[in-house]
Parts: sequence; structure tokens; C-alpha cells
Amino acid sequence: MRAIEAGTAFLLLFGGIWTLVGVIVTIAFTVAGGPAWDDLILNRRAVVVSATPVSVQPGNGQINGRPIFRIAYTFTDRQGRARSSETSTTDGPSIAAASARMPLTVEYDPEQPSRSRMQGQSASTFGLFVLLPLAVALVGGAVLLVGLQRTLQLRALYVRGIAAAATVTGVSTSMMRVNDRPVLHVDYVFDAAARSECFGGRTTMRDAPAVGDQLWILYDPNDPTRNVAAA
Repeated sequence: MRAIEAGTAFLLLFGGIWTLVGVIVTIAFTVAGGPAWDDLILNRRAVVVSATPVSVQPGNGQINGRPIFRIAYTFTDRQGRARSSETSTTDGPSIAAASARMPLTVEYDPEQPSRSRMQGQSASTFGLFVLLPLAVALVGGAVLLVGLQRTLQLRALYVRGIAAAATVTGVSTSMMRVNDRPVLHVDYVFDAAARSECFGGRTTMRDAPAVGDQLWILYDPNDPTRNVAAA
């Protein structure tokens, strides 16, 4: 198959970049700050207990200019067993109370007691903010899928399409740029076996043909609106 057109390359390139960056950042936030779904689980089945602080350690980074601290604590679950857990917070009063070894009110998951948070706070350092890079990944994935679909359609035309001569009717500069090069859109018209004056277009970053020039295209005999420039 010949090289894919510039418009499809744009979808594949930027869709792939957005997907990769979104996935990497989502994973980094989840590993560093804990999964956002911990709060959803605790919202459903948390049990409130009093916990004893064990240590307070500076964490990595800041949120809104406030340093993150990790607080480790122990508590007794409702079966009477001693449990250990920890959470991250930027809340000054909570950090001061833990540093003074004052009792803390925490919520824990009875099915996984290590999953816990201080009451009224979040179990995940970044909370729902982690959904932002996840949304970027989802949008990028959708763009990438469109690019892959167009690539498969182009491949089918290159394999089974019928050749025809087309006449260029217009050349314009699109709003897309790839590697700082403008993407040009070329419109053309051609006659198919079953109908005349079928229209099509292509995108390119190379020198575009002039209006009135001829170029070869490939079209689907069952649907001439599905066509592609042969070169």
C-alpha cells in the first residue's frame, strides 16, 4: 500500500501521542497518589474508627502550593484485629494532629483494611484530577481508532479499487499542520462506470497539483464516493 494521506497520518500521529501521554500520566498519578477508585469504594462501604498515628513523613511534591505528607497509623477493625494503613494529605490540622500523636478519625474498607482515608478527606492524593489525563487518553484513543479505520478503508481501495482519471477542481490550505508543514486539501471530480461527476478529495504535504491538472484515483465500484488518490 502506498503512503497514507496526510489527514490520516495526522489522526494516527496525534491520536497516538494523546493516547500514550494520557495513559502514562494516568498511570503515574495512580502509582504516586493512589487509585481514584479507592474513594468510590470507601464512599460505598467505609467503616469509621479511631486510629493511632505512627509516623508522619514528607511526601513527594505539592498540591496547590501545599506540601504532601504521608501519615501512617494503626487501628482496630470491627473484628478486633490490629490493622496498619497510611494515607497522604496536605491538610495542616491533620498533619499537626498526627505529628502530636493525637487520635485520628479514619475510614477503612472492611474488605481491604489497608484501603483507608482520614474522615472527610480523599484516599487518593490527586482525587478526581486523575480523570483529566484519562480523558485525554480516551479522546486520543478515539482519534487513533478513526485514523486506523481510515487506514483500513484506504487499504481496501488500493487493493480492490477501480482506477479512473480525475480533474483537480480546487486546492486549499487546511488548518492542520504536521511537523510545522501545512496540510493542503485537493478537491477533484471524476467519472465512475455507473455515474458521472463523482467528487473526492485528498490531503497532502507535498506540492499540490494545479486546478485543471489530472491525477489518477481509485474508487469503490459499489460506492464511488469512497475514493482515494492513487499517488
